[in-house]
Amino acid sequence: MNTVLIVDDDESFLLSLIDGFKSYEDQFGIITAHNGEEAVTILDEQDIHLVLTDLKMPKMDGFALVAHLSAHHPELPVIVMTAFGTPDIEENLKEIGAFQYIEKPIDFNLLVTKILKGLEGRSKGFITGVSLSSFLQLLELDKKTCTVTVRSGKHQGNMYFRNGDLLDADTDDLSGEDAAFTIISWKNVEIVLDNSCKITEPKIHDSLGFILLEGSRRQDEQNASPTNSIPQPATSGASLDSIDLTGMDLGLDDFLHEDEDILPPPSMTAETLTTASTHTANPILQQFITMLDAMPEISNSILVSKDGNLVYAAKTADDQISNFITYISVVSQQLQEAMGTGEQQYTMLTLSSGNNLLILSGKDVVVGLEISKTIPPGPVAAGLRPVLSRISMQ
Repeated sequence: MNTVLIVDDDESFLLSLIDGFKSYEDQFGIITAHNGEEAVTILDEQDIHLVLTDLKMPKMDGFALVAHLSAHHPELPVIVMTAFGTPDIEENLKEIGAFQYIEKPIDFNLLVTKILKGLEGRSKGFITGVSLSSFLQLLELDKKTCTVTVRSGKHQGNMYFRNGDLLDADTDDLSGEDAAFTIISWKNVEIVLDNSCKITEPKIHDSLGFILLEGSRRQDEQNASPTNSIPQPATSGASLDSIDLTGMDLGLDDFLHEDEDILPPPSMTAETLTTASTHTANPILQQFITMLDAMPEISNSILVSKDGNLVYAAKTADDQISNFITYISVVSQQLQEAMGTGEQQYTMLTLSSGNNLLILSGKDVVVGLEISKTIPPGPVAAGLRPVLSRISMQ
């Protein structure tokens, strides 16, 4: 029999869940704890197959419990109950990936669905365990003030957060961003949380999203085999302009029911916008573009609003390419909804130049990135997605 550990300091809430779960007692049993300390004791003494935890609790809160799980029970599925209550933060929680989450007040039927999926183990759409990057992003979302100590074998480092901002990091021989990049690259980590921060002045000025992305990139470079690290030819003539849509038949007319409105209106031309003329007044958009420009793997980037208008192009772009990127994003989303595969991750296409076109969708904008075929798309998408999801064109 599977056993679910529910951790929350609200006794009436726990009793209501126990009563509701009686209808599922043939599928899983319930054990409760009132804080993280009680949960750790239970985990040491009994076999638990899934943990459902609140974040705000006395003695040992949900953040410290999740840190403990990452080190001592990395195989356990975790569902985090949140009361963040804003659409932007909910969207960011979706992007973290390694957590399932559910918002309070609880939708009981949705909670049951998540628990049953988690108990299936590695079922599609449910990732077991807790990664360091996802844990750090959760701290950022909750605007947590704390010190995170990360251990990996003989290595140890600290990351200092104040109100959710990463201010500094250090290891035995590094500090600042270099230390943060190194810590992010460690595998099989143990996380320890201290709810205090001795740092008051920031020594790290880049966003956590950039730190995670750049750390992932450096790790990929370090792990690359000699056969995968052969220098690529110069791409002076290779860009998204090499896409040839003339006569292209994507075979999707029937699927789209010949809905002509699905295609966005003509966008601005490259002559209208190839520089930072409209994004300077949007700090989150500017931060995202700065991240793109800092990535050597990205040879060209194009941002398009959901209505098909060109927002930014690192090189040149025209309305044909803008419409193409928006069209592919819409079609991918509809296909995934039709097949019931859940949240869109990314779409990858091969360009005539031999490079890949990585397409990511945010709330208000779609980004098309030209990257080398030797670059794994997953880390790039994971690093950019939290910032992309916060971009608003309103």
